[in-house]
Amino acid sequence: MTRLQEHYQSTVKLDLIKEFGYKNAMQTPRLDKIVINMGVGEGALDKKKVVAAAEELALIAGQKAVITKAKKSIAAFKLRDGMTVGCKVTLRRHRMYEFLDRLITIALPRVRDFRGIPSTSFDGSGNFALGLKEQIVFPEIDYDQVAQIRGLNVVICTTAKTDDEARALLKGFDMPFSGRDLEKEKEEEAARRAEQEAVKQAARDALREVEDAENPDDSDEGDNTDDKPAESAKADAPEASGSDDSKGDGPNG
Repeated sequence: MTRLQEHYQSTVKLDLIKEFGYKNAMQTPRLDKIVINMGVGEGALDKKKVVAAAEELALIAGQKAVITKAKKSIAAFKLRDGMTVGCKVTLRRHRMYEFLDRLITIALPRVRDFRGIPSTSFDGSGNFALGLKEQIVFPEIDYDQVAQIRGLNVVICTTAKTDDEARALLKGFDMPFSGRDLEKEKEEEAARRAEQEAVKQAARDALREVEDAENPDDSDEGDNTDDKPAESAKADAPEASGSDDSKGDGPNG
């Protein structure tokens, strides 16, 4: 049993059960397979380059690589059905854990200006993909014997049903994810804005209460001014009626 297998059984599995509350131990996510793919675009014209890439990939993975061929004809790329376009390796069980261990502890720290892997490179079904620009980050490749620098893709397939479960699984293996999580940053920014708006509203309400407490007469004066027109109307009403009566008495007298 490899080092990562023992670590998974003793630590990672228990942490996942505690975090997500699985009722059955078989529900715990685990690694299914790792697929390493190396595309060689010029392999359609020069088969030797594909063979050299397959040999390098075999050294990296510890397993013989399979040469992949085009399934469609694309005239823009001068590609015909059946032409060799790259190579790939599918790792399972012990070799899968051994490769992941070498990837995390040796290869990734040797990447130039390495600042972590983005934690958003999941497909929504628990599978994680990453790309390497140079195959020479693996110590199995001798730099002096490399004819051309090539990149490769690594796809880590898990049995997790969600990205959060797969992310927790890979974090348990000490996958060096970068500190930035865009989705989490957006949620935190929205929560921060809501909190700031609530503080501003509370400050406005407190200021309004202070102003009302300092000037209680303003509201009373406003009420008194509203009553004055009605009182003046009442005061004018008798005078108007009196004047009318006097005018009426004149002709009769």
